Amino acid sequence: MKKKSCLFGLLALMLGSCYNESSSANETNVVLPKSVIYEYSNSPGDNDVVSITYVGNKIVSAGYTQNDKQVYTYTGDFITKIEDFAEEGNISSTNEFTYENGKLKIDLLTEIGIQTYISKSVYTYNTNGTISFITYSVDSNGIETKKSEGVLTYLDGNLTQKTEVYQGSSYTKTYEYDVKNNPFKNILGYNLLIDSETSTSLNNVTKLTYVSISNGNTTTTIFNSFYEYNEKDYPLKQTQTSSSNNDEITEYTY
Repeated sequence: MKKKSCLFGLLALMLGSCYNESSSANETNVVLPKSVIYEYSNSPGDNDVVSITYVGNKIVSAGYTQNDKQVYTYTGDFITKIEDFAEEGNISSTNEFTYENGKLKIDLLTEIGIQTYISKSVYTYNTNGTISFITYSVDSNGIETKKSEGVLTYLDGNLTQKTEVYQGSSYTKTYEYDVKNNPFKNILGYNLLIDSETSTSLNNVTKLTYVSISNGNTTTTIFNSFYEYNEKDYPLKQTQTSSSNNDEITEYTY
C-alpha cells in the first residue's frame, strides 16, 4: 500500500494473472493487514497510523491519523477508483484505473487543490515480460504532454527494477527480496496496481539500490530492510535503514 505522502506519494501498499494470482472475492480466513503504523526517524511529524477495512478480501477504505482517508471502488474484481479525502472531508485526489485484457492499462490521477493537476500513465506489456510506461500531464483542454517514460521489470511476481527518464534526468531502482509473504498480497485486485511498485509485489524488499543521474552527476543511495515475522511468515515489523541515515519503521497487525 502506498504511504499517504506518495499515496497511492500512503502511503506504495502483486501483477496481472501472469505474475500473481488474485484471491476470490468470497474467500474467507485470508490474511489481511488491519492496521499499519509508519514511523520516520528524520520527520516524526509524518508518522502515521492507517486503519484498513474490508468486505471479504476487497479493500473498502484506509483511514489515517489526521482523519484523511482513502476510499476504494471495485468493478467486479478490479479496483477501478481510489479517492483520497482530506481531513475536512473534501476529495483531494482521485486515481481512476482502466484495464485491458485483465491488466492495468491507464492510471488517471487527478489532484484537486487551488489548481487541478491531472497526470495520466499508460502501460504497455512487452513480449519480453517487461512493462513500458509513459506518463503525461493533461491540461484543462485535455491536451497531453509527455513528462516521463520508463520500464518495469518483474521476476517471480516481484518488481526487480524500475527505470525512468524525466526531463533529461534519470533514475533506476533495483530491488532484492526475501521469500516471505508481502502483507498486501491477499487484497483482491491489488496485485494489478503496478503503479504502487513494491507494495504489490509477492514478497518483501530486503534491499533497494537507488541510482539517480542529473546534470552529469550520479547519486547512489542504498536502503536495507530487516523484518520480524509472525508464524505464517507475514511481517509484523519492518526496519528500513539507508546510507543517508533516513530510517523508517513499519508495523503491521492482521
